[in-house]
Amino acid sequence: MPLQDLVTAEKPVPLFVEKCVEFIEDTGLCTEGLYRVSGNKTDQDNIQKQFDQDHNINLVSMEVTVNAVAGALKAFFADLPDPLIPYSLHPELLEAAKILDKTERLHALKEIVKKFHPVNYDVFRYVITHLNRVSQQNKINLMTADNLSICFWPTLMRPDFENREFLSTTKIHQSVVETFIQQCQFFFYNGEIVETTNIVAPPPPSNPGQLVEPMVPLQLPPPLQPQLIQPQLQTDPLGII
Repeated sequence: MPLQDLVTAEKPVPLFVEKCVEFIEDTGLCTEGLYRVSGNKTDQDNIQKQFDQDHNINLVSMEVTVNAVAGALKAFFADLPDPLIPYSLHPELLEAAKILDKTERLHALKEIVKKFHPVNYDVFRYVITHLNRVSQQNKINLMTADNLSICFWPTLMRPDFENREFLSTTKIHQSVVETFIQQCQFFFYNGEIVETTNIVAPPPPSNPGQLVEPMVPLQLPPPLQPQLIQPQLQTDPLGII
């Protein structure tokens, strides 16, 4: 079902998305590997099925894991007829991401986001804000903006992985979503640009299906700053730094 059919002027975010996000933030925001670790597929499918039968369903009463709910949320966006980030704007986003000057690059991306259909914009802002909150707990859940973008960008952009030309730009696609997560306050809430650091957080455990590598250094965006990055993370056993 098209995204436009799932929202109203009074409820600009699909109820299913709201229920999943609220459950995750209330019960499992600090879950290690959130959005990277797969939940039970049967539970994941059942969440959507039960919701379709009763929109008032209480996810807590279903006794499902946070990973199953996270998987159901990703599946929701994967099953939409069109990706949340419109295909028509992908070329512009990729070109903007190549701009060397950081401030100019971020302002260019911000102007492109304004071209989203209003429905897509509202839902995208909601999802990115949620992922921003998840990333702020990265000292516990190990899911930095970088790691989250690796897990989420294919769901939000729905690329053609069989296109060889596309494979050469996967890192840029991932960095675009990472930047949205890092600079959430700037893009959607008139906040200041977050200054990045030279500290790179450890990557998630190896995943054979992972097609991209970290690009943009970690920076926790405002307004929440739960913990400072520890200075001892100056060496990387994998030799990345």
